[in-house]
Formats: sequence, structure tokens, C-alpha cells
Amino acid sequence: MIVVCPACQARFQYDDSRFGGTRMKRFKCPKCSHVFEVFNPVLAAADPMETLSRPLPPEPGPDAPTPPAPASPALTTARRDREAMLVAAGLQEPGMPQGLRFSLAFLSGPQASTVQVLDRPVITIGREDGDVVTRDPETSRRHAQLEIHREGSVWLTDLNSTNGTLVGGEKITGPLQIQSHQEFTCGNSTFMLLIRDTDEFPLN
Repeated sequence: MIVVCPACQARFQYDDSRFGGTRMKRFKCPKCSHVFEVFNPVLAAADPMETLSRPLPPEPGPDAPTPPAPASPALTTARRDREAMLVAAGLQEPGMPQGLRFSLAFLSGPQASTVQVLDRPVITIGREDGDVVTRDPETSRRHAQLEIHREGSVWLTDLNSTNGTLVGGEKITGPLQIQSHQEFTCGNSTFMLLIRDTDEFPLN
């Protein structure tokens, strides 16, 4: 299985058979030293709403400032692959999550200061082709892809673009889960993902 650090989004391989019968294991990220817990994927598969990994709160010292709110829980790719398997087997229909509205805000680039609603589960971002058109010469024709899953998670994948897709200033090398208000860059175009709960904040 692939474990994703919830702090820096680093990905590393782990043999899930080493869980044995335990419910979770504690990990220390080899890149940023963040400590978090990961649920046994075998047990999580029995409950698809179970989050596979969650960060641990830091241990404050006597003079430590109030820690920031914890990052959103990370998921291993096990859950993502399970959903894709269910869709492929015809056991789950692909589609948009109920009660959520997804959109992309252009923060920079030729389309800056515009917002585009994402109305389908798979969105392609490209220079002139795709669902989100950048008109940015530094963006590849088919640059990146967003996948919106039924439980509300959003995954970003680079489509072997020339200049790569950057999150936090680093090129991504595989599917990466991104959160609401998180930014990513394709060429000279920077986007912010926006997720709105339409039950809590109804659309006018």
C-alpha cells in the first residue's frame, strides 16, 4: 500500500501485511518527521467510510504556542483503488457527490480572476483542449486531471505534461489528494480548489 503523509503529502511504500491483526499503526514521515496513524486497510475495506490515516496532534511544550488546527486526514491509495475497482466491476456508479459543489478559481495566468464550476467526476485541464481551458502557452495540451469521488475526495494527476503539475512548489509524481482551498499550478496558471457544502450554504 502507499501511505501519504498528511503534513507534507510525501508518499511511501508499506507492506500492509505487517499490520497483522492490529487496527492501526503509527508512522513517522521520513521526509518531514510528522507522526500520524494509519488504519489497517483490511479493516478499513470492511467500512468504506473509515479514514485510513489521521495525523496525531503535536505534544506541546511548556512555552509552546497554541498549535494550529490539524490538517485534513490523509488517505492511502487503497481507498481510491477500491472505489475504482467497484466502478469497474459495475458495483458502484460513478458520479458527483450529493450536497457538495466543486469549482476551480484561476489565481494567475491568462484566465486569472475567473471561476469555473466542476460538474463532472473527471475533469481534464489543458491549454486548448479539455474541460478547463487555460489558454496558457506554458500549459500542455492535456496537462492534468482532477477526479472527484463519490465520498467527496478530489485527486489530482499530472498527464505527463512538459512542465509538470506543482503542489506546494513541488512536482507531483502520482495521484495526489487535494483539499478545499488548496492551490496547484500548471504552467503559469495557478488554481485553487473550492468545495462548498450546499446543505450548509445553499446556493441562491
